[in-house]
Amino acid sequence: MATAICCKCNEVVKPRVVSALGKTYHPHHFTCKECEQPIGLLAYSVVDDEPVCNTCYREKHASRCYACGMAILQRGIIAVGRKWHEKCFRCVSCSKSLVTSTFFEVNGYLFCKLDFRESLLSRCAGCAEPIDKNAVVALNTKWHSNCFKCCICHRQITGYKFSIRSGRAVCIQCANYREGESNGDA
Repeated sequence: MATAICCKCNEVVKPRVVSALGKTYHPHHFTCKECEQPIGLLAYSVVDDEPVCNTCYREKHASRCYACGMAILQRGIIAVGRKWHEKCFRCVSCSKSLVTSTFFEVNGYLFCKLDFRESLLSRCAGCAEPIDKNAVVALNTKWHSNCFKCCICHRQITGYKFSIRSGRAVCIQCANYREGESNGDA
C-alpha cells in the first residue's frame, strides 16, 4: 500500500486519511476554501475544484431566488431569465403556483392566466370586463362589440356610423328620429 501524502503540507498522513476530490488530506487540513474551518465528515460542495462547507456555499455561491432572495439549495426553476424556488414561483396577484401553469411576465412580475387577463388587459367601457380579443374603439374608450350599444334603444351599434349625444353613442336610426323630432317632422 502506498503511503498517503497530504496535498496541503506534503507530509505523510497517519493514521486517519481523508480522500476527497482525487486528493488526500490530514483531517485537519481538509478545510473549507472560504472559512478555512475543517470539514471533517460534514457534507460539502465543490467550487473551483476546492471544498466549500455548506454554510459558506449557501452564503457565497448558491443561486438566489428572484422572489425571496434566499439560496436555492434543491430543485429550482429558471424562467424569464431568473431563478426561483419552486415554492416562490407564484402569481403575484393570487399566489397560485405557476410550476405547471401558463404564466405571463410583466415588468418582472409573474401572473397566472386569469389574473393577467383580469388585471392587465383593457376593460370594456360597457361591462367593465377585460377585452382580450378585438375591441371597438369609440368615444376614446374600448368596448366589446356586443357592448357598444345605442344609449336610447339599447341595440348593438354595428359598422362605423353612429352619432354622439351628451358624450354617449346613439345609433343612426335614433339619431335620425331625434333630428326629425326636433325639426318638427315627426
